[in-house]
Amino acid sequence: MSNSRRTTSRDSVTISDRLDIVCRKLDNFATKEFLNSVIANMKEELQTQIHRENEELVNSLKGRINSLETENEELKDKLCLLEQRQADSDEIISDLEERYNDLEQHGRKNSIRINGLQDNSDKESVEECVKKVVELVNTKLNVPLQPHDIDIAHRLGKFDNARKRSIIVKFTHRRKKHEITRSRRKLKGSGITIFEDLTKTNQQRLKDAFKVDCVQNSYSVDGKLYVILKNGKKRRLFPDTKLTNQFLENDANFNYRRI
Repeated sequence: MSNSRRTTSRDSVTISDRLDIVCRKLDNFATKEFLNSVIANMKEELQTQIHRENEELVNSLKGRINSLETENEELKDKLCLLEQRQADSDEIISDLEERYNDLEQHGRKNSIRINGLQDNSDKESVEECVKKVVELVNTKLNVPLQPHDIDIAHRLGKFDNARKRSIIVKFTHRRKKHEITRSRRKLKGSGITIFEDLTKTNQQRLKDAFKVDCVQNSYSVDGKLYVILKNGKKRRLFPDTKLTNQFLENDANFNYRRI
């Protein structure tokens, strides 16, 4: 009996002691210093976590930026390659167009165009057209010409009472064409003009050249294009000749080229 009481007493003391400890701890929780300590620890943990997450985010963004920069450089390289290919294609196309124009002009080497010759009917035959050309050349230019010197002659476009259609004349020999073009100045003031049969490209180039301020006259010889400047100098127009005052008046741009 006495042992039982002592045990109960010890248990009671132990529980009491424990309660005292708990109370003291609770008192510590209630102190300002403890709360500040807890808050500081939480703040530090929170800052550490935020710093870690920010670091991870920054590293992720850096990786993405590096990836985008790499992609951007690759795209720049591809763009440069495409631009170079485009430039090469443009150069090839320009060269082909130039060659085609030269071939087309070569096919017209024996031909001339006559403007202003009487045009009375839409039923004018090739023979009638040839006859008019022969008469014009013999009587106005004093150049001997027979029908057999002409390969073909025909009007251009549809008949229109309001205007006279041009005539294209192709000669059997280039020599006859040269005789006629050398004598065409005799037609001045008659309303009739004679020109070489030029391609559309060459016709337009001569027109554009004539509009340049420093140009006095533009013309062609055997399909080659020329201008006479107002200072009296003669220039041959090549495909890469710039139609500007500065370029045409600069002798250095033409000294290395044949007239």
